[in-house]
Amino acid sequence: MYIRFLQIPHLALCVFLSGCASTLTWVPDPSTNPSCQPDRLLQWSDFIPRVPQDQRGAETAIRFLHHPSQHRLSLEFDHEHSWVRPNLIDPQSVQLWRTSEHLLAHEQLHFLISCLVVRQANLSLAKQANLLEMLELTKLIAQRLNLQYDTNTNHGLNRDAQQSWEREIMRQFKELSAHSFPPTSLEELETKVF
Repeated sequence: MYIRFLQIPHLALCVFLSGCASTLTWVPDPSTNPSCQPDRLLQWSDFIPRVPQDQRGAETAIRFLHHPSQHRLSLEFDHEHSWVRPNLIDPQSVQLWRTSEHLLAHEQLHFLISCLVVRQANLSLAKQANLLEMLELTKLIAQRLNLQYDTNTNHGLNRDAQQSWEREIMRQFKELSAHSFPPTSLEELETKVF
């Protein structure tokens, strides 16, 4: 009897918590040379535990790279400059667990947004295009989209806006992987309203 009592609340807690989970999934790059490293969703294990001087819970740092010999761009997660508060890596309460899950999804989407822009740039990159100009344009667009994302979602605190961005970015990722990405240019992607 006592065991049943413990199992029921635990099951209810699992069902309750699973409703809070992110809807993000990774769509592997169809290219033989993935545009983003890692070619997967980020996890807290990718981040350095650090207690910041301010109230932020995490920061995702990335590097945009160009590869002249392959005439393409790539994006690399910067492990050395990406960090998370240590108490969010292994949360000890339901409230901290929920905060950790929401924040991880928010940071993952920053990476996804930038990967989406780099993948689109690589698909639209003409052989005669200036790779350095495309790199600068790609960085600018990714920065603007990430700023718009943080503004619209209040850094992930506005759950409705966060979920809207998640749905839209996932939709575009899936379409891009099927080589039917709707924007015809990086400029059109930049002006897309989420």
